[in-house]
Amino acid sequence: MRCPNCGAEVPAGAAACPACHYDLGLTQRIPVTKVAWCPTCGALVPPDAHSCPKCGAPIGAPARSKNGQAVRDLGIPTIEGPGDSENVDADGGGADATRAMPRIESAIPSEPGPESATVRHDRMPRTRVLMVAAGAAIALAGGMALWITHPWDPNLYITHSQTDADTSMAGYPGYLSALTGQDGSSSAADTSGDDSSSSSDSSSSSTYQAILDDYNKLGTYADQLDQSMSDLTSKGVSGTASERQDGQSTAEQTAIGISNLIDDIASLNDGDGTYSDDIANMTTLGNWLRNRSDAICEAWDSSVTMATEEKIMAPLKKIGYSSGADNYKTLFEENYEAWKPVEQ
Repeated sequence: MRCPNCGAEVPAGAAACPACHYDLGLTQRIPVTKVAWCPTCGALVPPDAHSCPKCGAPIGAPARSKNGQAVRDLGIPTIEGPGDSENVDADGGGADATRAMPRIESAIPSEPGPESATVRHDRMPRTRVLMVAAGAAIALAGGMALWITHPWDPNLYITHSQTDADTSMAGYPGYLSALTGQDGSSSAADTSGDDSSSSSDSSSSSTYQAILDDYNKLGTYADQLDQSMSDLTSKGVSGTASERQDGQSTAEQTAIGISNLIDDIASLNDGDGTYSDDIANMTTLGNWLRNRSDAICEAWDSSVTMATEEKIMAPLKKIGYSSGADNYKTLFEENYEAWKPVEQ
């Protein structure tokens, strides 16, 4: 026995070829010239076989071609020739029956060539499409430019305030009665060295007068805060919107005046330190007034919004308000008279 793959001698009963290791259990190659086909199932049939090894149908003599090779009749119809229709029997059979094979067309269209009109059309957009796309791009760009610049309203995106500030009350309510060192410098310029003592006395007197003026202003602002507190507990809780607005405006003006007064006290010139303790005491009094004023302004702000009484009075409770008095008011009244400046 020879290997059907390489032709080497194979021992009987071997499962694989010892030379090429070909699996001899596989279907062996049978030369086409030595085989026939089963007319029932179409399977290959070995020569001299009387039945099909696949379906078991009996096998007759295989058909042979002109050159002697086995042929298989596939039963393909042929086109009938002229005059063949006369040989067709009544049921359409017969030896001369038409054996034309019908034409089968594929449902898948053939791929167009690179130069076909369809390919050129798909590859190059239409002129109308290009014009529409260009017009849309120009309109979009122009719209974005107008939306960003707003030529009809150039101030649309300006975020800072456009309302003119009211400067009619600038510096209110305080004013400077004299510049720092004004009296002392003028006295020094108009007198000789022999009058240096009188110049010093004049400067000290001017400093004391400035301190005394600021001290009196502290008392005035304390009275204004008392009045604002009284208005808050009456008009601020149950008054009209106009009364609440007026109360808030008055409280804000008082707060501005207190802040300016504290700055003025801090700028007092006491060159020799004679009134340093008085200036420090007045600064403390001013800070107590400012803390009290901040709480009153916060309460008035809530009053303007027509808030409840509890919310309006909440800022005052933070400074210990009770029965018309609070912590800062008590401190101020206990020390105001005791800290009155005395001319040195």
